[in-house]
Amino acid sequence: MKFLFSSIGQKVQIALSGILLAIFLLFHLFNNFALFAGKDTFNAMVKFLESIKPIIRVMEFGLLGILLVHTINAFRITLYNKSATGSKYKYNAQGETSLINSRTMAISGTIVLLFLIIHLGFVWLTYQTTDSHDYYQILLQNKIGFLGHTPTAVFYIISIMAIGMHLRHGFQSALKTFGISEKSKFGILYKFAILFWAIIPFGFLIIVIAIQAGIIS
Repeated sequence: MKFLFSSIGQKVQIALSGILLAIFLLFHLFNNFALFAGKDTFNAMVKFLESIKPIIRVMEFGLLGILLVHTINAFRITLYNKSATGSKYKYNAQGETSLINSRTMAISGTIVLLFLIIHLGFVWLTYQTTDSHDYYQILLQNKIGFLGHTPTAVFYIISIMAIGMHLRHGFQSALKTFGISEKSKFGILYKFAILFWAIIPFGFLIIVIAIQAGIIS
């Protein structure tokens, strides 16, 4: 138990929870690609998920727990580093020793958290409380918080890009936490991580842009 609250233990918690959240994004993307198959297919997919709501609820609470573990530990590590150095970053000579996404990790994380609050507050909450079964049209409606609304879509695009930046640095940090370097026999994992920090965010971007362009309508 003491290990979990140590500096290394907190980093391990951040790494594991981050990887689990990234895997969730992969499955979430697959579900959202059903939008390209049309209204009937997407509504049927959501109705199926509604039919197994007790299982989905358990998964949702599990995801919430994972998100809290990730956010709280990341916040604690940030405060620890700041108090230990009197600076937001551990080193002042950042330009040559840190990638831009590393230096903006706190900013991208904050954008992602804000995005989750808005996304859940509008889309997820509406799905839980509506009497309509036209989930496809709910998602695409031209109202703030939904993807048919251009300003909201722009915010989603910015947030998705922030997610990509956050995931890139996150996977690099996670692999280093587990002692895996790019030159080790498991170094291929650094390249495999592109699936999560580049391809998955790109997939979500395609969906948002397709809705705004009328391809999904």
